[in-house]
This record gives sequence, C-alpha cells and structure tokens, in this order.
Amino acid sequence: MSGDSRQTVLGRLAGRLRRSTGPIRVPRPDDEDLVVLVGSTDDAVATSTVLESAAVSIAGPVVLRLLVFVPESGVDAAIESAALEGYAEVSTRPEDPRPDEPLVAVALARVQSVDARTVSQERSRCASLASRSGGHAVGWWVLDAPAESEK
Repeated sequence: MSGDSRQTVLGRLAGRLRRSTGPIRVPRPDDEDLVVLVGSTDDAVATSTVLESAAVSIAGPVVLRLLVFVPESGVDAAIESAALEGYAEVSTRPEDPRPDEPLVAVALARVQSVDARTVSQERSRCASLASRSGGHAVGWWVLDAPAESEK
C-alpha cells in the first residue's frame, strides 16, 4: 500500500469516528437491560437461517448467551470449562425453557462479534461441554443493550 492510499484509508476511518454520535456501549454479560436480538432453541435450524431472518442488523460486539441443561453434579464442571473459553455464568431468564428433573439450567454468556460461523462454532462447543457434563445444549441468543430510541 502506498503512503498516499494509506493516508486516504486512515482519513476515511478517522472521519467516520468523528461523525459518531457518541460513545459506543459495549454490553456486558451481566447487564440487566439487555434485549434479545435473535436466538433459537431449534437444533435443526441453521444458524445462518436464524441470523438472516432477524429483523435487526448485528454489528460490533454483542452478548452471545448459551443455555445448557446438566445434572446438578455437572454444574460446576460445566461452568469451569466454559470459563476457560471466556464465558461467565449468568442468570436464567423468565422466558428460558425449563429442564425436566434431574437436570438444571445453566446460562453462559460472553461478549463477542457474531456471524453464522462464530455462532455455529459456539453452539458446537456448548453442545460438547454439556455432553461432557452429562447434559445437553438447549439454545442460543444474541443480546445487546437497547437502542437509545427503545429506552
């Protein structure tokens, strides 16, 4: 890349940043005001199909939330294993599916950029984690802070 074209690219990027309407809020997994943008509890539906059907544009870091059902005896192992990948245990939500006994629900979340490939990878990772703990993966959701117009 020549010096002139690099200056042009950097100038355009700086201009975009200057036009920003304010600081960009990066959500945290434990933020209480997160809203669901899209998600699924249907293993048969491709991640790309679910994301394409979303009526929202997902850009930048968001919270990816995964729900697993595991036996009580496997909860600590599941949480520890997920923590190695940057996930934190978060509260279940009222709309979450409920497990049949003797399984319990464990919600895991982390901040990341998402696309069909990354969400599919995380779904697979979650299914493996749940299986090793004696349970199964239930669903996934992409959450973000509400838009200013929604507050």
